[in-house]
Amino acid sequence: MGSTVQGFFCINPRIPLRVDFTRKSSKNPRVLSVSCSTKGEGHSIQTASVFEKVRSLDLEFKSLPEPLDRVKRLLHYATLLTPLDESARVQENRVSGCTAEVWLEVEMDQDGLMRYGVYSDSEITKGFCSCLIWVLDGAEPAEVLCVRAEDLLELNVGLPSRKSRVNSWHNVLISMQKRTRDLVKERDRKDQCMDEAFSSLIIVNGNCKETMVH
Repeated sequence: MGSTVQGFFCINPRIPLRVDFTRKSSKNPRVLSVSCSTKGEGHSIQTASVFEKVRSLDLEFKSLPEPLDRVKRLLHYATLLTPLDESARVQENRVSGCTAEVWLEVEMDQDGLMRYGVYSDSEITKGFCSCLIWVLDGAEPAEVLCVRAEDLLELNVGLPSRKSRVNSWHNVLISMQKRTRDLVKERDRKDQCMDEAFSSLIIVNGNCKETMVH
């Protein structure tokens, strides 16, 4: 039997949006159906947003008050992490500041969405990374940059070595956001160069000639 949690958030401050989070199965708490409705009309969306996924993850780990249960959940999610190709496990992809070794690959696809690949030699860290990948992979850059570490505090497992583990996923999140920001800047720079190049060209008798545009 599924359970439903209702919440409100605002994409457009003038249009309140209700979000219903419905868990399809108690065996797999990660399976989430999301439906949205505004005043006077309703519609469904194909995939959950970063906001909704963060909320789902928060609720999931809050339901596990025992540290050991949280560790077991993270170890389970570690098994779901898609392996990062060994060719990507190079020094330039290393995440600094982590107790465990972590490699992070970041790309922006042709639709301008962010794509991430992560690998770690620590199973617990893999579990953290699997959660981050689930939340952020395929998101808009702006969504990625809006996530705060405080939004994911429930992932903290509360064991003696908690601080090093927390540092690991904090550093992975920070690296994801930094590299995302760098790619956005690079994309914008290229777009600006292309705009300037096109604006400085005119077609005269079938030939391209550079001219100053006043």
